[in-house]
Amino acid sequence: MTEQLVIARKRFAKDRFAAALGITLDQLTDTTVTMHMQLGENMVNWFDRPHGGAVYCLADAAFSVLANNGETLAVALECSITYHASPPSDALLVVEGETLSATRKTAAYLFKVYMENAERDAPVATMKSVAYRTGTPIDSTVKP
Repeated sequence: MTEQLVIARKRFAKDRFAAALGITLDQLTDTTVTMHMQLGENMVNWFDRPHGGAVYCLADAAFSVLANNGETLAVALECSITYHASPPSDALLVVEGETLSATRKTAAYLFKVYMENAERDAPVATMKSVAYRTGTPIDSTVKP
């Protein structure tokens, strides 16, 4: 396991909202992230389908990890999600994210949410996100 992933997991462990949803950080590089979440009965809407908010939360958690995968704090400027399909209410969802571009002050990302063992060409949702890089240092006391 890379030092970068160990540090990110320690930081991500402090995200109580993501923990309550069961979101897990699987892989992380300088420009990519993979995470997953098991859908459950507590995540369905009044149509007995997975709530769009649950899908969004998975993509947003990946955005948070990838955008803050460095030494300085990044905050969301914009997120836009498109829902393509409604997964079964017991599906295991996976999100893969990638950095599209990055400057000293902003960065753009693309996230694809799909069901485990499903075609990646048939996503459940895609999210485009832009982060502002504040320049404020992230807690450097977190060590691998």
